Amino acid sequence: MYFIFEIIFQSDKSYLFDLIEALAKQGGIDIEIGFADEKIVLVCKRDDPKLESFMKLLETSLPASIYLKSSRHALSDEKPQIKSLQPNRLPLDLSLCPTCQKEMFDVSSRRYYYPFTSCNACGGRHAFLETYPFRREHSVMKFMKPCAACEEELHANPLRKDYPLISCIECGIPLRMVDKKSERYANDKGTYRTLFEVSARAIAKGKTVVLKTLHGYRKFYKPEGKTNPEAILFIADVNALNRHLMMVVQEFNALLSIERPLLRIATKSDEAKAHFGSSVWTKYPDDGMSMLLARELINAGLEYIVYEPCDEGEDADFLVDFDLPVTPQKDFRLFINQDTFLLIDGERSIFPQLVREGKHGRVSVAAGLVCVDTEAGKIIDKPVHFAKIPAREVYVAEGEKVVPENAKIFPVAKAAMFSVLAEHDKLHESAVGVHFDDRLHFLYYNRKEVIDVVPPRAFEADNLFARIAELREGSDRLVENFRAKYPALYQRLDNLSGEVDLFKVTAILLELENESFDGISEMALSFLGKGGMQIDTKIEDNRFNDYAFLASIMSFKLSGAEQPILCYSIYESFGDYIADIVTQLMDKTKAPTLTLSGATFANQSLWGRIQRNLALKKPLLNKNYPIGKENSVYGAQFL
Repeated sequence: MYFIFEIIFQSDKSYLFDLIEALAKQGGIDIEIGFADEKIVLVCKRDDPKLESFMKLLETSLPASIYLKSSRHALSDEKPQIKSLQPNRLPLDLSLCPTCQKEMFDVSSRRYYYPFTSCNACGGRHAFLETYPFRREHSVMKFMKPCAACEEELHANPLRKDYPLISCIECGIPLRMVDKKSERYANDKGTYRTLFEVSARAIAKGKTVVLKTLHGYRKFYKPEGKTNPEAILFIADVNALNRHLMMVVQEFNALLSIERPLLRIATKSDEAKAHFGSSVWTKYPDDGMSMLLARELINAGLEYIVYEPCDEGEDADFLVDFDLPVTPQKDFRLFINQDTFLLIDGERSIFPQLVREGKHGRVSVAAGLVCVDTEAGKIIDKPVHFAKIPAREVYVAEGEKVVPENAKIFPVAKAAMFSVLAEHDKLHESAVGVHFDDRLHFLYYNRKEVIDVVPPRAFEADNLFARIAELREGSDRLVENFRAKYPALYQRLDNLSGEVDLFKVTAILLELENESFDGISEMALSFLGKGGMQIDTKIEDNRFNDYAFLASIMSFKLSGAEQPILCYSIYESFGDYIADIVTQLMDKTKAPTLTLSGATFANQSLWGRIQRNLALKKPLLNKNYPIGKENSVYGAQFL
């Protein structure tokens, strides 16, 4: 009789598989493990005496993950055949697994309050990488020799077997704290803890602390009054989440996952609303440095603080630093709507990525990332991590700052559609696609190429009000009434020139504090009604008219419509327009597949409208890649 245990893990990354494999060796159980088709499968004999203890070890040692969906078990008289992909053992930057966290807070451990604690399946590994392949001699720790205890652990501890970045307090990285008057170092258990204790107490007293983390420099401080829109809520005490934020279970679990995403969450308490407004980007401690700071913040009586990403030279009362250089990744943002999880944009825990398809010899470049052929296969990462980049042809996304000679420039929208089709193995089917990032594109894939069938017009801010005045009869009176009621706002908008982001112009028109797409999204979240107003999306040649859109908002603003309902209505109207064009295209082309891409879809109002209007068409989006521009570095492999 065989015991079969299946874990649904909807990702091609293998860190959970690697951890389970190491735990099985640690538990001494005779078990077979496979990983394929978004499942981790474990098979062993039902009467194995170590089975029960191993399952308990799994229960306490597996971290939460945004990709971990469910598990089930079964018994079988016959041993099933299980398959496994080649493990994707690239050095991702993750939070700490439960075992490493326990070690870091165990006073008897030689890693007590050591912020660089990690193992083969967790921690900040990519931050230390210099070049591939991932080995100690290719990392910034290459000149640091492991102590005798770490050397022994490389052979005896399955979690750290041959681990390139193994270290502890005895052989690891010291910290340095600098203020206006003095400098102190941490290099043993007592001084490590004291450093974080001093930092937390300083913040509690209203001081600012710049902390070098594995994800870059962050300026931490206690919020007073309304915070900077760029500030991120940093939750120290998990109990504070439900006190101050309006969360669903999926958001709570995602915040505490090993991937530690940024989530925009609605505020609940009056205190949180006063600091952050109706919603705030939120982070739970995500590396050893921030976890240790959080522990001492709780001891200092603080449930939460805020931080802003910053540069090394940022002015602050205290600086906590270490001498080794790290290469931080852009944090990734996650969108959740019921059971829908979308990676919005960013790099951390998503890249580096092993690409199992693509054209040999083709290098693609987008969003600061590059897809390169290596001995281990195609890898997507930052160019700095490749000692050499062999290429027969180079494809570079439009808008990239550096363009090599003879490179082919590709449209992001077309590559984004290819990325979705390739991920879902739909390259053999015709499809309609919608790409909505800075601009809105409607696309058609004919099984050979992607065609931009309804390309957007460039939005020019020059002569904005003159263009609006010419829209239709009465538009000139609208402009005059707007100038009379909002003279300063009229003057500011009239001074805009050149190609400007439509969402920024919209945010200025609505007089939002955060003049961006994020500002509109944040205000839309504060609308508590059941339906919005129909913003004019006048269409010419099936294309969206930006000036009619802005004129409609001006009209509603003059009639007294408030910011929340206007922001909510903007996305509702976009959703209706998209659904109308998509329906026409799919009816005309008979394409069976619909793809969506672009970071703008990560909006509750828009997504709700898309779900209502297009749910039956079962739209496909990226799974292992962000829906934002980063997906095009993968999609360009199929152009």
